[in-house]
Amino acid sequence: MTLNPHEYTAVHGLMTLLKYQNNYPADGTGARTLAKQARNLLGPKIPPIMVEYSTATQLSLFGDYPDMSDIGPSILFIVLFAVIAVLHLTLFSINYSRGHYFWLSLGWVFYAVIRFLGFALRIVWAHDLSYTDVGITSEVFLILPTVLIASFNLILAQRIFTWRHPVGGSRRLFWNLMLGLYALVSGIVAMTIVASGGLNIYLLSEANYARYKKVVMCTSILIILYSLTAVALVLLAWFFQPTRKDENLYTYQPWWIESFSPFYFVQKGAPQQAAASFLKRNHNHRHAIRVIAATHHHYNVVKGLSNERGDLKHNVSLMIIGVTTIIILISSILRSVVCFQGRMKYDAAPVGSAPVMYVFWGALEVAVNLVYIIGRVDLRFYRPDRLPKDVRNIITAEQSLNPSEYEDDDMSAFEKVTMRNTPPRKEHFEDNLNDEDDDDFYFPTEDGDNHEGFDFNNDDLKKSKNSLPYPYKEKDDDDSEFRF
Repeated sequence: MTLNPHEYTAVHGLMTLLKYQNNYPADGTGARTLAKQARNLLGPKIPPIMVEYSTATQLSLFGDYPDMSDIGPSILFIVLFAVIAVLHLTLFSINYSRGHYFWLSLGWVFYAVIRFLGFALRIVWAHDLSYTDVGITSEVFLILPTVLIASFNLILAQRIFTWRHPVGGSRRLFWNLMLGLYALVSGIVAMTIVASGGLNIYLLSEANYARYKKVVMCTSILIILYSLTAVALVLLAWFFQPTRKDENLYTYQPWWIESFSPFYFVQKGAPQQAAASFLKRNHNHRHAIRVIAATHHHYNVVKGLSNERGDLKHNVSLMIIGVTTIIILISSILRSVVCFQGRMKYDAAPVGSAPVMYVFWGALEVAVNLVYIIGRVDLRFYRPDRLPKDVRNIITAEQSLNPSEYEDDDMSAFEKVTMRNTPPRKEHFEDNLNDEDDDDFYFPTEDGDNHEGFDFNNDDLKKSKNSLPYPYKEKDDDDSEFRF
């Protein structure tokens, strides 16, 4: 039977004496300091009844304080998250060996290791609750993975948004907002750790104790809101139709991904072969916005650049984000309820009990990771790697009616006059149009017409330079709204 801290017993009197010795702090604060003083008075082994009384007065936690009954479930989830870490690492290794670099897989490996350590430290803490340093570390390692999953979901949602709205999703303003959001949540996590740890480290007055609890309440609400950002970003991509600029913009999609099957892997070196093909392409191709594969024409492969996005068809991808977000949201809400109750452990409600924690932070998060692995998020949310530096920096001659500046400097005055007065040869442009390297691309003009019926007479060339098969002028490389 749990010791009642509201009854005046011998241990209650002893703990009250310690409180008066420390300027009478609030109950539930300074557990680390009180444990150190108790060891100085009674030796290295604190009597269990004192540890039980001190624990009963501590602020309640989501998952409660561990005891010997927690060892079994904790061992189970240690094993399960170790398996999850191995699966993510194996998937990353196979992809890496084939040149398919999906670095977010390492993020899930890190997440699984943190969960592993959180449950392992919980076992250590269960043997002696007076070791508050172990308890604080265990709580941090159990809370942090929830924020990590929410962050990874937000990254996936960001790639959905950029695929749907490549112009807006590639703007510097949008990226700065996203980076600011990631920095903000890092501050929230730091604030949660400081507030939760401070309650156990410092002996606080009743007023300061109330302030610390309010900080913990605030951070719990912010974590709930943060877990919703992924769904909010997907909804923005759904309700806001792509603009004309989005529809006309050509993007670089991983056309070599042929399936999202659980046992499918890309051909070895396929991403590198695709990157090397840009050596033979127009300069603007090498600065195309990189987006995830478009599933609605997934089996009608578009090799190269494409603006065929159409309606949002990533149904399974959206389901992965939605289901995982709901699970994280519910666990965050339950933890927030415990924080707002602000009760001591003895008066804690069942909503924060250990079985509830093991269901949401254990079983359901294992299911979330299996959804990631079986659903092959490493294929669904993969965007092509940035082109190698030697490919990005290669200089391609501009195809124009006028000679380049270098050629113009070396020509004599007579040659310049002859060049200007000589109409361009029809065969020259026909050769360009029939170039095998550009068979897979269609470069729309402002009126959306094709160039197959283009008349190469000199009179038409004088009327408009925009009707050339290649862009007459290139836009700035830094402009995210480049057009072809």
